[in-house]
Amino acid sequence: MPDTKDFHGMKHILLDNDDWMVVDPLDYDAFVYYAPENDKSEWNKYKNGDTYFVIDKNKEPIQTSVIHKTQDNKIEYYGNEVQKHRGLTRFEFESDLPDEVKLVIDNIVGQSDVYKLLLAVKNGEKVTTNQMERADDLISGFRYNENNPIKSMVKIRFDDMEDYLKLFELDEYDVDFANRLYSYYNDETFVDYDHGYNEWNEGYLIYYFSDENMNKFRKIVRIILPSAANLVEDSEKEDACIKVEDMFSNEIDYITNDWVDEQNACRNRGAKEWVESDVCDYFNKFGIITQHCFYNYYTTVGILLSLYNTVKDKTLELGEVLKDIGHRDSNLGGWGENRWDIECTDFDDESFNRVVEDQLDKILEKIEDSDDFVDVGKYSEIYDRITKEFKLNGRYETKSGKEFFIRKIDPATNKIIVQVSKKEGGMEDRSYTEEEFNNFLVSPELFEGFIRIN
Repeated sequence: MPDTKDFHGMKHILLDNDDWMVVDPLDYDAFVYYAPENDKSEWNKYKNGDTYFVIDKNKEPIQTSVIHKTQDNKIEYYGNEVQKHRGLTRFEFESDLPDEVKLVIDNIVGQSDVYKLLLAVKNGEKVTTNQMERADDLISGFRYNENNPIKSMVKIRFDDMEDYLKLFELDEYDVDFANRLYSYYNDETFVDYDHGYNEWNEGYLIYYFSDENMNKFRKIVRIILPSAANLVEDSEKEDACIKVEDMFSNEIDYITNDWVDEQNACRNRGAKEWVESDVCDYFNKFGIITQHCFYNYYTTVGILLSLYNTVKDKTLELGEVLKDIGHRDSNLGGWGENRWDIECTDFDDESFNRVVEDQLDKILEKIEDSDDFVDVGKYSEIYDRITKEFKLNGRYETKSGKEFFIRKIDPATNKIIVQVSKKEGGMEDRSYTEEEFNNFLVSPELFEGFIRIN
């Protein structure tokens, strides 16, 4: 048990009864005598500022906790031997202490400047805006309420988003993610342009096309790749997209890049909603009202005093009070780790389809101006009429039983290329106008010999 009577250096005994002692060592000898074993060599660490030892005499061996007031008036609390001398909040530090020890600690640590002013306002003392703003860095405005001082308005302002996020128990990945997400210069990237290119070539992007644009795309496909023009099977969609991209890469680049940009914008909105729903209005339930997420908040003197009662430490500045409360909730964050789970729920179809329409029109203009097509409009009309009754490469018979296959419609002539069975066996390709083809269906024997393709 510590000896308070014999000389062990200069000290100030603040409390000494059968169970507890609180001592303020004033020199090296006193520090070494009363300090817990692992701190006896830490004089250089503690000599700058004021150090106090809280000694539990009932324990065997005795247990000693430490309070250290730094030169800039910060209060540090270190637990006893059982608590591994780790840093504690004041609430944790005092959790097992009797009232007489807590009263001594109150006298040691005192009260923060902002708490003193809040208490003064509550008691009816008029406090100026300048006094309140000087008392705490977070306060950027104050309006005294003459009729009801405890409802005087306090404006709280954070200089940057990261200062606000530090109020919560977030890991570095969440903070980095939020910084990228709210960067002034760039949005966070969820989808890259290579992914957009792959999505196009696999036929997925056309699902975002409006009905009008899908009809234009179908018109393009039946001109350049008639075998895939139905766009029903996945293989047809994939083949069509690859073919169109191969022939009109610039226009498709515009479409895929815009889809990627819209996806990223959409997912950025979703990510911000998640972040903001977690922390933006977190303190509203305590009576601190959001004006501008992460930056500006309003509350009253009475609310702030109630928060001090919640954390049970009147020495803290406002930021430390809010941090104490924010760090009690471990269910926040996970944004960085789970960023890939963020989906696009409000894709801007209208904006995307304006780009699609413009680029598909450019493709159609190029096709119409191409020497490969004798008449694009007529080609499309013939294609529509023929494919309503027949599938390309499907097996059919004329009324007289002659077997044939429609291979394609030749854009250079707008004639129908038909593969027909020969009398002597085998097949031959023939080229018919639409009128000739219709006659062939009825009387194939009239179209022997003179319209073969050699």
